[in-house]
Amino acid sequence: MSGYPNPPDDEDALGPHQDVLDSGTPGRSGRWIAVAVVAVLALVGWNLLDTDLDQAAPRAAESRSVDPPAGWVAGPTAEVSAAPDHTGQLTFVDAQHGFLVQDLCSLSTGGAPCPRRILATGDGGSSWESRARIPAYAEGFYTLHAVSDMDLILIDTLSVVRVIRSFDGGRSWQPRPLLDAEPAPAPPGAPLVWGGSQPCAPDCRPPLSWIDPITLELHVLPTQPAAWTRDFPPTPSMSPDGDIVAASADDTAGLVSMSADGGQTWTETRFDVPLVNGQTIQQGFAFAAGGGRAYAFVQVYDSLGLESTSGFRTDGGGSTWVDLPLEDQPVWFPVGVLDGELISSDLPGRIFRSEAGATRWVEAGSLAGGPYLSQTVPDGPILATALNSQGYESHYLSTDLYDWTPIPLPGV
Repeated sequence: MSGYPNPPDDEDALGPHQDVLDSGTPGRSGRWIAVAVVAVLALVGWNLLDTDLDQAAPRAAESRSVDPPAGWVAGPTAEVSAAPDHTGQLTFVDAQHGFLVQDLCSLSTGGAPCPRRILATGDGGSSWESRARIPAYAEGFYTLHAVSDMDLILIDTLSVVRVIRSFDGGRSWQPRPLLDAEPAPAPPGAPLVWGGSQPCAPDCRPPLSWIDPITLELHVLPTQPAAWTRDFPPTPSMSPDGDIVAASADDTAGLVSMSADGGQTWTETRFDVPLVNGQTIQQGFAFAAGGGRAYAFVQVYDSLGLESTSGFRTDGGGSTWVDLPLEDQPVWFPVGVLDGELISSDLPGRIFRSEAGATRWVEAGSLAGGPYLSQTVPDGPILATALNSQGYESHYLSTDLYDWTPIPLPGV
């Protein structure tokens, strides 16, 4: 990983509207909740894609379908497990070496947490092998960060005081404490966490910090984003070149904080979204796309659920924003960014990416089973997960949205 030294050899084991929105600094409010939270974007149906694709920009590639992989599991015919296994976080360190975290819920009994294991590939995802089980004491360690194909850390995102570390590619793990260090700007690729080693009173909020994966030092950012207005901290997004963006919302507006210098300074923007009686703003999301570009979304709910989504884009590090045309476009909520553009899908299994700064959408292909997409980091590989009628998963991997490799997972 750029920006870090090599690990020591003797280390011990662990759009229609072009209105520019005013930027300002909203008041910092909110209650501290004594855990750092990893937020996960739910699959939300909302209008995002022009139904007449022929009137959109020409397709970058011809649509193609992919048959289910050989590892597809149809599930038992007599007695079905109430909790099929679930594959989550996908991380690659280079074009060939990557890791998956799998929840083995089929092995869970009596309401116990699902055991987890690490899966590894050395051929770009064509084949996978099972490494070690994640220790049971590391139940709250959710964020996997790969320094190399041998050096892995799994971060305790609840207390943010320790990690478990592997120097043999996930075959064995040992606990290691995080070390309190001086505030410093976050380099590109650094794991971001909400929290610090110092105790925080119930009415305060944890700082946004980053972990040096080599030294395991925990650095608080020099200044803090203001986009935190409710009980839970926003999920920060970091682009490969180091831009950081975080989004939240209060009762009447979306709030976005963006930094181009690792958290030394922030540009704060408030998105005032029109509301009618009974409507509330529930949440805001943001993706850092690199080169000063970022996307932000504000979701409005009424008594029946999601009513509308407003989207915005900046190409100037948050100094100015433009509206995105989201009307009459029925794809799911974007799940990430690839080469500066948004990626998404729809229920029939079509895969889409935006063009021209998300002012239009093109179909990149299709996958059987109507899968949903996930991406761990901007510009990272994309995991497609399809569910059969019994809840059993089938998976595909892509780095460009056009070519998809079925993921044959080893047996439990």
